[in-house]
Amino acid sequence: DNDANSWRIWFGGDVRGLYADDSEGGTEIVCLHSIQTELARNVSEEILKNVFTTNYEGARKLIDANEAVSDDFWVFAGYAGWSAGQLEEELNRESWYMISADSETVWNELTDQRDDETLDPRDAGLKSWSTLMGMLGKHDEARAVSESFADLSLKEWAAESILFNSTLPVVNENDDLDDLIKSLSPSVSSSIDSAEFVDLANRFINDSLQGTVLRGSSKDRSPFLLSDQKLHKCSMLVIQDDEVMTVGVLLNHPMTKTYPVSLANGDDIEFPVRYGGSFGIPGIVDQPIIFLHSKPELKSGVGVGEPVCRSTDGAEECMIWICSEQQAAYAIESGRASLSDFMCVQGFQIWPKEDVPSNSGIFAQLVTGDLEVVDEKLVEEMWKVLSLQSQLSLSTIEQNFQASLLAWSVGGKENGESSPPFVYDSTVTTSQLADDSLRYWTEAFLLGGVVSAGKYDYSSGFE
Repeated sequence: DNDANSWRIWFGGDVRGLYADDSEGGTEIVCLHSIQTELARNVSEEILKNVFTTNYEGARKLIDANEAVSDDFWVFAGYAGWSAGQLEEELNRESWYMISADSETVWNELTDQRDDETLDPRDAGLKSWSTLMGMLGKHDEARAVSESFADLSLKEWAAESILFNSTLPVVNENDDLDDLIKSLSPSVSSSIDSAEFVDLANRFINDSLQGTVLRGSSKDRSPFLLSDQKLHKCSMLVIQDDEVMTVGVLLNHPMTKTYPVSLANGDDIEFPVRYGGSFGIPGIVDQPIIFLHSKPELKSGVGVGEPVCRSTDGAEECMIWICSEQQAAYAIESGRASLSDFMCVQGFQIWPKEDVPSNSGIFAQLVTGDLEVVDEKLVEEMWKVLSLQSQLSLSTIEQNFQASLLAWSVGGKENGESSPPFVYDSTVTTSQLADDSLRYWTEAFLLGGVVSAGKYDYSSGFE
């Protein structure tokens, strides 16, 4: 009876897959089998000769009728789907290779996967893929991409999505301090001790994070390896923190664009623009530009702008100030500042607070170590390093990227182990892969094309 109720599950696809909620119809179970009884044919559909598909209810009927046991089925959670013409387009650009399938090939491959006790889910099907590529006469192509960025990222996806790593607790950021501490304490990152945790909670609820500089996680495995790569080893300034939302701007991602400003003397200057985040103001075509500076001479007496932090006591002690375009232009024209004294940022990162019971709020990310608070004493040095970055181009991307990583390291210690974890069955650490993922994101999203694709080797790095 235990065998009849024990089901081994394969990942079938993202459509109504493992993580589908009720609004998506929930998880759909697809069962493949080769049972050819009359009942089996009544509850199944033949898709290849002697290869049938049914749903979970159909499989249960066969087991209840003593015509099958659970091991007779290959059970898939979810499936892959395409809109009209989409698959044909993907075949034309060789995103897929078409192979003639027969029932023997299908069953042999499925049986090998089921019976191979050494097969690890983190392999992500790459062994099967290599076998099928060999059948197409593409052995060399399969070997050429072994330990490629794509293969390693796929393995990390499998480790995260199929091994069912523990998830964060659901948190309502409107809860009081005691409730937050109780709900989040089990998930607090090892990077902060209990006293720091309580201090952070008090600060979040009773004071404000506004004016605080944050950086991306220093965990052994970056939480931003597979998604939101822009936050991996980021430097971010919180510019708003109230009962409605928290708003931050990323400081470490120069873009290819510049922002022109005309001075009163007729000169024109171009401010390099930094990518501040993925959010903007709805309905606005020309998104606002934020000007920031940290120059002491622009604070005392002159008052170019105002401190980002809320406190009015010792405002000049606030490291980073926000100012208008006109104030920045005046400071440069009067000789009190240069172009490099300012950071020009467009876009935001936003964390809503109102009625959002979620594990994705900024407080949850802070106490679990996805984001980290930078000590105020280290902000000045971070700013200096980030000021070395320039307008993004093919010739500046490496310098900008290294400056971004250096600023992050200046902002705190690494909390990783002395021997960082490796991607499954590879010689590449997850930390290295996360850095590479950020590099590819920078090239694809900010530079407009992945210039390193096909030019990367883990023994020598990016060319």
